[in-house]
Amino acid sequence: NVDLRDERYVNLIFEKYGITDIMHFAAESHVDNSILGPRKFVETNIVGTLNLLEAARKSSKTKAIIIITSDKCYQNDGRKKEYIETDPMGGADPYSSSKGCAELITESYRRSFYNNNKLPLVASARAGNVIGGGDWSADRLIPDIASAINENRPIIIRNPGFIRPWQHVLDPLYGYSRI
Repeated sequence: NVDLRDERYVNLIFEKYGITDIMHFAAESHVDNSILGPRKFVETNIVGTLNLLEAARKSSKTKAIIIITSDKCYQNDGRKKEYIETDPMGGADPYSSSKGCAELITESYRRSFYNNNKLPLVASARAGNVIGGGDWSADRLIPDIASAINENRPIIIRNPGFIRPWQHVLDPLYGYSRI
């Protein structure tokens, strides 16, 4: 278990284990919690990504890095269509902006240090509205429904007007494995 906010420890892990392939999922991921405590989100999602990329840059063993962020990395302009790669990064809350920053840091490392077919190869991938996999965090649709059923309470949908393109966790995981 590595705390990516600890640069010294991250570097030590890279040196000790000679890490060759990285799929970076570590993140703080709850929008409401990011508003209550933004520092942890910035430190984990931005500085943690920076520490990982920097340790990989210093390592001669690392061959490939996939940084997983979120569809929340895009600046939400209120439109009702899908985002595309060229849309601006941003966010109205610390979580979303931290994921946009992680994308920007990843791109800057790709262009500055990993270009011209230099190793490691770096990619980022984004998914959103993922369900399954044991996510029992508060204020999540499936856990809220399961808790209500388990406690014999009425099921309350917090935002019934919201429409989400839900996907099971195995679908983006399969996609990430194909990069």
